[in-house]
Amino acid sequence: MTRSFHHYSPELKQRVVAEVEAGRLTLREAAQDARTNINMVRVWLEEYGRYKPKRDIVEVVMRSEEERIAALEKALAEAHLKLRVYDELINQANKRFKTDIKKNFGTTRSMPSAATTASPPSAASSGTRATPTTSGSTGPSSTTARTR
Repeated sequence: MTRSFHHYSPELKQRVVAEVEAGRLTLREAAQDARTNINMVRVWLEEYGRYKPKRDIVEVVMRSEEERIAALEKALAEAHLKLRVYDELINQANKRFKTDIKKNFGTTRSMPSAATTASPPSAASSGTRATPTTSGSTGPSSTTARTR
């Protein structure tokens, strides 16, 4: 298979470029008219065209990526609003109950005094110290039982 190279006159190239730039022909129609391919018409556009393509790096953001960014920004705004509402709720509860909920969060709640008197006295509430068992004793102590 041999390749033949076609030499096109500069007048033909300029006429095709002018037609494409004026919008009277598409790249495909211009290629058919000049009996060449679309890539050759693109080369002519770069060579003879008025609008030279810029060689700068351009960030291309796809529409789906823009939608994703918008959705994430919306979710962030909603989360921020929710956080502000929760903070205000905590502040109102602190004022009403005269406590600091954030400071006391995660600590065990102490039982009211009426509930502790109903339960049997333990070593800690009776004021006596519990004696820990040692590994040398023969059985578990009555005050401390070990389970594994």
